[in-house]
Amino acid sequence: MNDTIPHIKLDVRGLAAPEPMVRILEATATLQPGGVLTVTHNRVPTLIYPRLAERGLSVDTVEAEDGVVVLTIKRPKKSG
Repeated sequence: MNDTIPHIKLDVRGLAAPEPMVRILEATATLQPGGVLTVTHNRVPTLIYPRLAERGLSVDTVEAEDGVVVLTIKRPKKSG
């Protein structure tokens, strides 16, 4: 049995709004329980945080000195 959960990586730098949000939300829809989506962005996408919370997803944001923002979005594992 393979318990490996795919880790999805998405780079939305340089895309015009609302394309980054659209692509991120589409990718989160494919996340399995315990799955992780890592997004590379060129800014902090503040408008997406409420949408991720509505979907029960957690997000950690890291802003690098070079202006790159990395979001790590996780779908909780199912309990039980």
